[in-house]
Amino acid sequence: MDHPLASTRLRLLRTLRITLAWVVIGLVGALFEHNVLVEQGVDDDLMRRIDVNFFRALATGLLGGGVYIFLLRDLLRGKAYFVAAGIMAVVMLVVLTAAEAIAIGTHGAENLAQSLAERLFSLRFLGLYLYWTLLMSGTMLMVRLNDQYGNGGVAYLTGRYHKPRQELRLFMFLDMRSSTAIAEKLGHVKYFQLLNELYRDITDPILYSRGEIYQYVGDEISVSWPLRRGVRRQRCIRCFLDIRTKLRKRAKHYETRYGIIPTFKAGFHYGQVTTGEVGLVKRERIYSGDVVNTAARIQNTCNAHGVDNLISKDLLDVLHLPGNYNTREIGSIALRGKQHPTSLWTIVHGDSEPAVAPEQDAQNM
Repeated sequence: MDHPLASTRLRLLRTLRITLAWVVIGLVGALFEHNVLVEQGVDDDLMRRIDVNFFRALATGLLGGGVYIFLLRDLLRGKAYFVAAGIMAVVMLVVLTAAEAIAIGTHGAENLAQSLAERLFSLRFLGLYLYWTLLMSGTMLMVRLNDQYGNGGVAYLTGRYHKPRQELRLFMFLDMRSSTAIAEKLGHVKYFQLLNELYRDITDPILYSRGEIYQYVGDEISVSWPLRRGVRRQRCIRCFLDIRTKLRKRAKHYETRYGIIPTFKAGFHYGQVTTGEVGLVKRERIYSGDVVNTAARIQNTCNAHGVDNLISKDLLDVLHLPGNYNTREIGSIALRGKQHPTSLWTIVHGDSEPAVAPEQDAQNM
């Protein structure tokens, strides 16, 4: 099932992060303004200026960040950055007006309407509007960069992986069933549109599970978690189930527009990898280790067993699945360079779809 609580929690966390960043910037701005005025011989009350900037930044961050993250971000995702920034500039005019009203009311102004009008039609408000609009534009850019690099965006900025690191990671390899036949049926352009729409639909479940999109390779997507994050609350499994549930809810749309109902299969495995960034002009994080190839091989084995998910016994042992998850042993596969075969299991949730007969999907092996 979908997890609206996880979605709300993630959006609220992002809003609070934006607000905190804006408050810090507002306080730094207050110090800068105070120092400039003092150097010019103007008597300025630092604490009052900090107080005003704090409440203005707090109100603007909560209102502006909240409106963007909760209401407008999903609508603006598909638009060019400058178009989205222009729309948010109009929104910020409304938000900043409301923030000014809150700031005036906090200081007990006798005539709120008159005081607000004086502030709005002043060069000072124009400067504030340009300041906060540019700040919102920068915030939108950072959010888009975070979407570009997934939940690992912070690590990219901090240089965590500039030097190779050994770490335990969990991988989920997703692949669309019967992709070759679907591509031949739709043609290249419409098939690309289908993939783009599918990627948009499955992005939120991945983000809500705190997964990191590693690669898009045609109709295949690889998702990674640090082991502890991925197994906590069975996030990796819930991610796959949420993707499947969302695509089921959108089945009528896909059938009407493309004449097919897309379904995915998934393979799960974990192990130690070497993680690092490569390249100078276009830096990219890569994972090196047997676990990556093993996860891909497990996913490729789904067709042979007629199931939509396969998980290694090694990972199953550390997941600690609750009682509402049913597991069934499928068999094992021999991997190159391994002395012992890898035991495979499938997880059947309460709403699991019927298994696909092996011969029905053999064309996508």
